[in-house]
Amino acid sequence: MLGRILIIGLVVIVGLWLIRKAISNRGREAEPGSDSRRGHQAKLIACAHCHARLPATDAVWKDGQAYCSMTHRHLGPKG
Repeated sequence: MLGRILIIGLVVIVGLWLIRKAISNRGREAEPGSDSRRGHQAKLIACAHCHARLPATDAVWKDGQAYCSMTHRHLGPKG
């Protein structure tokens, strides 16, 4: 009898742990991409040269300005 109670208790604990883990992973998959992107969409910014919109995490930075590529970074901001 005691063994049966322990097994049922263990099954319940493992089940609750798996449910909690599944809920936690679902929030992480909703985010696009890495670092601290979990649960939030990446902030979009404009390239200083061509004004294309891209995630801030993918931008190439120079002097506080974001660029969509190394080529545009070398060309600099477009007036």
